[in-house]
Amino acid sequence: MQGLNLLDARSHFIPQSGKTIGVPHLSGNTYSILQQEVDLGVQALKRESADMAVTFFQSALQKLTVDQPFYDHLVHNLLLSYKLLIEKLLKRGDTSTALDFLRAALRLEIRGEMAEDSTFLRKFAGAFQSLGIAFFQSGLNEASLLCCRRAISVYPGPGSYVNLTNSLAASGQRAILSDFTTEISQSSLDAIFLSPASQRAPRHSSKNLLVNLTGYRDLFTVYAAGQTEHEIYLPTLRESAHLDTVTQQHCRASDANIHLMQAFGIRPVVLVRNIFDSVMSLLDFYDKGAFQTSFARADWPALDEETKIDLLIENVIPWYFQFVSSWDLADKQKRVEVHWLSYEDLVADKPASVLKVLKFYGLGASRPGVEQRIREIESGEGKIRFNKA
Repeated sequence: MQGLNLLDARSHFIPQSGKTIGVPHLSGNTYSILQQEVDLGVQALKRESADMAVTFFQSALQKLTVDQPFYDHLVHNLLLSYKLLIEKLLKRGDTSTALDFLRAALRLEIRGEMAEDSTFLRKFAGAFQSLGIAFFQSGLNEASLLCCRRAISVYPGPGSYVNLTNSLAASGQRAILSDFTTEISQSSLDAIFLSPASQRAPRHSSKNLLVNLTGYRDLFTVYAAGQTEHEIYLPTLRESAHLDTVTQQHCRASDANIHLMQAFGIRPVVLVRNIFDSVMSLLDFYDKGAFQTSFARADWPALDEETKIDLLIENVIPWYFQFVSSWDLADKQKRVEVHWLSYEDLVADKPASVLKVLKFYGLGASRPGVEQRIREIESGEGKIRFNKA
């Protein structure tokens, strides 16, 4: 995070002509003292005398009310003074005092005339982002997380979630809904999320069946498919969080995905398959047209089968091992609640597997009803995708 330019509060109290301007509801003597404290605070900040800058800006701020001009500018300058002081304390190894000043900094708010100014808020949030990085580099991960969350609450800039993800992962804390949105409540979320390892698991049949049984909406929560990772896309998640949905996409248990699942209350069903079958499944998948979205699309049609299999084993199958190991780790660490489902069990007894999935999400259905829906779906041509293995 780049450092912020020093906000010279004197420019807000003395115009360029050098003539002083009045501050409403302040007597001449009070204004004179205020002007002097602001000048001294700015000078102290410029020469990096952080403790003196904090003292002068604190004193000046006490002489203004939130409805008076320049209140927010003084708050910002006080935050910059706290930031400088905390960074110096961390360099000296005085973490206890640094944390004390952090608590004071976290109490600062923009509540006056600049509360709707996005440029000003972005700079204010940037100071907290910088503080978060300083604490992160000092190994104080929970303090870093507090700063990241404070920055997001002020102004969620593009880089905010990179720092948030790093701090959450380092601290071991769970993400919360307010990390990503304040417009919905946890109680409004209801989603079924399927993450199959194999590209050619019976994905349409299982997803269509769950959509059919629940009446939920089919949703793909990615920015784009093709060659991209099927990572959960936050804007789509925000927009659809009020809906009851069934999602099926191939994604690993990356920190970013796990944090979104924690925050939005998503509990995944992870579908796994025998790795040798998966290779042949992929070969069939690619031969039927999926090679067009791969980076081997220019050469694939001319390759013999053995070369195609080698290509898949060397370039695609490692992702499958990462997929399983990532979800296994997330499950063991109890970062999210995972329901494991094997392709073999699903094929052997589809109704039983579907009923277990429904139970996992607190939904009920009778076995005869599920069996009937399966027959209806499988009778529809082109709606089921079992490939050879």
